[in-house]
Amino acid sequence: MTQSFRVLVNTGALYLKIIINALVTLVSTRIALQALGVDSYGLYNLIAGVITLLAFFNGALMVSSQRFLSIAMGEKDNIKLSNVFKISFIVHLLLGLIVAVLFKALQPLLFNGFLNIEPEMVQVAKRVFDIMIISSFVTICTIPYNAAINAREELWFFSISEVIVSILKLGAAVYLLYATTDLLLTYTVLMLFAISVGGLIKYIWCIRRYPECRIKLRGHLDKNLFKEMFSFAGWNTLGSLAMVARSQGIAVVLNVFFGTVVNAAYAIANQVNALVITFAGTLTTVFTPMIVKARGEGDNDKMLFIAIFSSKIAFFLSCFFALPVLVFTPFILDLWLTNVPKYTIEFCQVIIVSFLITQLFPGITRALYAEGNIKWYQIVISILLLSILPLGFVFFSYGFSPILIFILLVFAQFFTLVFTVYFAKRKVNLDYKKFYILSVLYPCLLFVGVFMVTVFLKNTMSITNSYLEFVTISLFSLLIFTILYIKLIFTTKESGLLVNLIKSLKSKIMKY
Repeated sequence: MTQSFRVLVNTGALYLKIIINALVTLVSTRIALQALGVDSYGLYNLIAGVITLLAFFNGALMVSSQRFLSIAMGEKDNIKLSNVFKISFIVHLLLGLIVAVLFKALQPLLFNGFLNIEPEMVQVAKRVFDIMIISSFVTICTIPYNAAINAREELWFFSISEVIVSILKLGAAVYLLYATTDLLLTYTVLMLFAISVGGLIKYIWCIRRYPECRIKLRGHLDKNLFKEMFSFAGWNTLGSLAMVARSQGIAVVLNVFFGTVVNAAYAIANQVNALVITFAGTLTTVFTPMIVKARGEGDNDKMLFIAIFSSKIAFFLSCFFALPVLVFTPFILDLWLTNVPKYTIEFCQVIIVSFLITQLFPGITRALYAEGNIKWYQIVISILLLSILPLGFVFFSYGFSPILIFILLVFAQFFTLVFTVYFAKRKVNLDYKKFYILSVLYPCLLFVGVFMVTVFLKNTMSITNSYLEFVTISLFSLLIFTILYIKLIFTTKESGLLVNLIKSLKSKIMKY
């Protein structure tokens, strides 16, 4: 299988997974919200929402293992490859234990009056929190196996396993319609079951297919390699924890000042945003092994080309799905949910804008990870990510609207972009002026222009049927955006790569 065709197969498999997962998420969220009610659903996402947020934690830590596995594969050193996986497993086992102990230590602080929870729900919330700790541990211990599958670029199987987990989660939501007691606790246990099944499937696949995954704890352990991997994973964990702490910290701050109803709105907004961003994040997953291998080969120009190219594609796909959602947010939420909590529309729109900013530079972040020296980068980014929490707390103390913390989030994401480019200039010789103009300014101006045109069409066209209006205007604006993006944003070399990918797919199809 050629590299270009492998990229297409992996991309196709991942996007099929995303579409199925998106449909499952839409249905299961509607059912869970209906069965649990706004307050219980908000409480679940306040306490057990960390499980969902660990998907980001999972992806970030997976980069650590995948980096070392890909480099060992590039060197064709099977002994080193086995050592890398064994050390990766040990490192993540330790990290899982550390996170579990940290969460357990925080439990008394959270449930002794800090969180705004109805007194009769406190005991249930504590039990949900305990189950969440187990889920967190299972999720982290599965990361080395996810990394092995990604490093081997067999993302089609990764997609299948993730779809199975999503279907099990849908089953958990459907079961709520027939359960009569302890709905919240039952739902949390079933979610743990789904996560555990997914981890077991990946474990069985890896030990049967990849020799390096058959761990033998006895034998020599490369202490220098362990120190290097633990250091890299540790600093990467700092950034991941900061991301989780920021997202869950927003939920806690909102809960303290506004209660669980606002938590429900935040949870729904995050799910809408996740569906939009996941489409772009998938491309980062596909291109990450290529970026790391280019660094391992010492080809910095190739690494930066792939990093910038993947960032442009990520932003394009984010905008492609975000554009109709931003313009038609009320229509989509009314169509999806029978009961839309207050502030949900505003939360959705501002959160999507903030994460669109992050999709301007995902490839650049991966290039920094490939370079390996991420200590100060993670420290600076972690401070930026967490800074909005004390600021939000102060502003809310003076009676500001809950929407303010998401405006602060937009500013934090912007400064994250600035500092990421700064570190890329220092570490991997990124031409920052060219990147800012061609990969940040021009794409943003194009998106804003098409967005304004779309809003104008929505406000001026007299289409009485809401469904027809949504489909017609969305298709027209997306067609215009796609044509202009390909013509104005991609360079000649990048356009040529796209053409080669399409030709490769066409030639494979013709053989069949």
